[in-house]
Amino acid sequence: MDQDWLEQRRRGLGGSDAPAVCGISPWKSPYQVYLEKRGETEPQEDNEPMFWGRALEPIIRQRYADETGRTVVVPQQSLFHPKIEFMLASLDGIADGERVLEVKTARMPTGWGEAGSAEIPDIYMIQVQHYLAVTKLSVADVATLIGGNDFRIYEVPADTELQDLIIEKETAFWKMVQDGTPPDPVSFADLKQRFGSMSKAIRVQADQDVLAAIHRLKQIKELIKEEELMKAIIMAALKEADTLIDGESVLATWKAGKGATRFDQKEFQNSNPKLYAQFLKESDPVRRLLIK
Repeated sequence: MDQDWLEQRRRGLGGSDAPAVCGISPWKSPYQVYLEKRGETEPQEDNEPMFWGRALEPIIRQRYADETGRTVVVPQQSLFHPKIEFMLASLDGIADGERVLEVKTARMPTGWGEAGSAEIPDIYMIQVQHYLAVTKLSVADVATLIGGNDFRIYEVPADTELQDLIIEKETAFWKMVQDGTPPDPVSFADLKQRFGSMSKAIRVQADQDVLAAIHRLKQIKELIKEEELMKAIIMAALKEADTLIDGESVLATWKAGKGATRFDQKEFQNSNPKLYAQFLKESDPVRRLLIK
């Protein structure tokens, strides 16, 4: 990733941060965004959807220009809100100087309405309204490629009421970033990251919600044991066979997949003990949750 781009993003909140700050992102929590803005964690590495989204962006943008006849300009730098200094926008394009252009790829049409409508998934609606608030433009076009072969254009008008709510959330969040006050963890990953390497000899009394969680977790553990037992019964029925049927219907298969290539750590240690010891590194202690 471009270091200058990362440093600029740490100066404020962009459109991709807005859904997480508003608490509706399935991919990132407010606490994760907080750590990124404080420079206390590494930015998220590219995954396959992120890679292909960026790779296809110029193609989708050109298709949009061809279909609409509009001239699209891609800003070379982030844009900032004229009054709220921490709100920024890294746009996929501006069409005819008056429309925000946002480019998306999606595997499934879930959450996407009819082409030409303003019905887009909530997570992208928050992002688009953030961009409209920053640019003060009145409409955004969302050019979307669904499933690799279904191209659609959505027209989303500015919603000042929603923008005000977004600004309120982002203002409170940015103050926490500046003050060094982390937001409450909202996920298992958040809690592990924040409290996973520290503990004190303190006892905490469980309330009714925690007691219910303990009870449910024990039930889940029993279900996992039951799952293993059911698998054993099925596998015992198959033995050397690879397919289990009921009449003509296939119920289950037990087939060998392609073998994985793994580093043989034990063999390397036996063959090169000194070199192995040279690269040993002690990790930070990690807390384990044990249900008694």
